[in-house]
Amino acid sequence: MNNVSVIMARGVEGCGVTKYTVEQVKWLRKNGYNVKVYAAKDKNYSRKNAHDLGEFEWFKFAHDEPINKMIDECNNSDVVMINSLPSRDTGRGKGSGAQAVDNWKRALSSIKTPKVLIQHDHTVYSIKRNGALEESIDAADIIFAHATTNDFSQYVKDHTGSGGLATFLGEETKKIFPFQPGIDFDGIRAQYWKPIKEQDPKHHKWIGRTTSWKGYRLMFAWHNMYASQEGWLTTMEGIEKSPAWLGFKVLSEFYDELANQPDDVDLASRYGDKASVFSTFINDELMHRMSKVGFGYQLSILKPKYIERSIEYTHQEVVAAGTVPVFRKEYGDVCVHRVSGDTLTQTPNNGTVWLEEGQDNKEALELVQKLSADNVMRDEYREMAYEFYKTHQDADATFNDLMNTIKENL
Repeated sequence: MNNVSVIMARGVEGCGVTKYTVEQVKWLRKNGYNVKVYAAKDKNYSRKNAHDLGEFEWFKFAHDEPINKMIDECNNSDVVMINSLPSRDTGRGKGSGAQAVDNWKRALSSIKTPKVLIQHDHTVYSIKRNGALEESIDAADIIFAHATTNDFSQYVKDHTGSGGLATFLGEETKKIFPFQPGIDFDGIRAQYWKPIKEQDPKHHKWIGRTTSWKGYRLMFAWHNMYASQEGWLTTMEGIEKSPAWLGFKVLSEFYDELANQPDDVDLASRYGDKASVFSTFINDELMHRMSKVGFGYQLSILKPKYIERSIEYTHQEVVAAGTVPVFRKEYGDVCVHRVSGDTLTQTPNNGTVWLEEGQDNKEALELVQKLSADNVMRDEYREMAYEFYKTHQDADATFNDLMNTIKENL
């Protein structure tokens, strides 16, 4: 299995699926695989330039000629990995378009190479926005999801009668496996990690998107209750004026810097003041900024059925950039470490500051105060976190697991 085709039928959306494709392709090529990447261009995304994908085929799936070429090339591959599906047209003209979806259905039926479907969406609301969803499930030989208990896994089981439900053949028709979206921890560290004395221990940075499950409510609560009182600086990156902006902007007072770049704003006078909120970012630029702060925040909240072992890329990037990670305790109470077998919060030496929704978080405050005042302690803490999360979700482990599962089950 040396030749791999990777397809992003939804296109370059610039968030988790795009980052996953970057890391996946990088790992595959490092390990001797020949990889060709295809990405749909039918739908435009504001974050499409957030990551450098390198060389890949980017075209409109609504056009027959490039789709025919993709089909031919995929049929000469050993395996086809589908990282995203086209967006279903909701009637408001915001999907991939009917012709793109029809061409994708034609590709699914015309590609005879074994197909692996990797589903990154968590909730049923996101899943139902996928076009040709059932056709893609039917065409897949192996399916991966963040959790075998999440909405997509249940959708597959309901659709196919798999996952332990007997079919008329007495066998499961589809197998669903969990996956973890890994990153090259050592490579990222080599590129961004700064000496501890070059970091600002009073600068706290949250990264995410304008969707409520990314946890910005908790970030505002923490900032207003403690960070501003301690004289610390809070910056937030990744916010854009999507429909959720209306709910975001009433949560707290803040400096609206969505029209400005963080490096162009003088933040020196904002220690102990309101949080400064910035818009979408280029990943490389964000990582350079993150590497200079003392504490990096990723506060996503998901129901337990969506998690299993998987943490998000923004969890990993906070750690790999060299900050002390500040994560949501409710997430760590559920997510199982791939090596220890215990949850993240129950595994010792995790190097993480844990915040909890609706609590006073005084233990977290006391820990952050100590770490802010002691460079040696903070350096030890971030090194501890680095080793902990590297063993949990480094690309060498997670993508190797993925490929071994594919080889064993095709």
